[in-house]
Amino acid sequence: MKLNNDISLYNTIMKRYRLSLMSVLGVLSLAIIFTSCDEPVKLDLDQTPPKVVIDGVITDHPGYQSVKLSRTADFYSNGKTPKITNALVTVSDDAGNVYTFVHNPRNHADSAGIYIPQPAFQGVVGRNYKLHVEADGKVFEAEDHLYRVTTIDSLTYEVNEDEAEDPELKGRIYDLLLYTKEPRNETNYYLFKFFRNDSLTYDSETDIYYSDDEFLAENIDGVESPVLYSLGDKGKVEMFSISRLGYVYFNDLSSLLNNDAGGMFGSVPAAPRTNVTNGALGFFQVSAVDISEIQVE
Repeated sequence: MKLNNDISLYNTIMKRYRLSLMSVLGVLSLAIIFTSCDEPVKLDLDQTPPKVVIDGVITDHPGYQSVKLSRTADFYSNGKTPKITNALVTVSDDAGNVYTFVHNPRNHADSAGIYIPQPAFQGVVGRNYKLHVEADGKVFEAEDHLYRVTTIDSLTYEVNEDEAEDPELKGRIYDLLLYTKEPRNETNYYLFKFFRNDSLTYDSETDIYYSDDEFLAENIDGVESPVLYSLGDKGKVEMFSISRLGYVYFNDLSSLLNNDAGGMFGSVPAAPRTNVTNGALGFFQVSAVDISEIQVE
């Protein structure tokens, strides 16, 4: 059984997300009047002020903690998403700990807008975490709970017979099979990431791989990955616990990225529901994570 395409994370989808999001924000406040069928129409989407976008992640695994801050851009802009580099960012938990996040502490050229905790820390299963951001003269906050994640028992692989004869796949004909056990009498939600040779990979760049108990049921017995692999490839799966609101957010985001409601004459999708206050976009995700790797040989 293949994980459905309702099951990404921020770095790969954010370019497409910014474009879709600005379409939403602009069109929500726009009435389109056609004065002539022969004249081209350019929508005035510059009226919507920029919004702060917050993408925070706290996990129980070292090296994953970060907060990414940016602003939405003009709909017609072809440049990079504007980054916020002068914010004040902290995360606190319900045990009284407060963690300060510093902007790009190692001064990496490709890490503008990314804040890292100094010193480093790991989340603890069972605790509540609160994000506090001061940016653009406003205060933004968000809260989430760190739920435990079930353990991946094993990964195996097998030939995908449906794809084996497709010459365009260049030998990528192997599915990873995920085995684990879903706890009984609990309501759980999960986010999945798939890597090929340490590169985050998607079947389609707008995919988000997430699930709930109803789909996974009690036993996850050889669920097929949405990503195909070749002989010699290293496959890796990261399985994150997410809250109910996280599940709602990723479901909304998936609908936004894959919306096809009648083109420009269809209904306008709403921005994803979020746990961040004061009108900011994005989400503050708190997760436990389990990781498993395998070499396709």
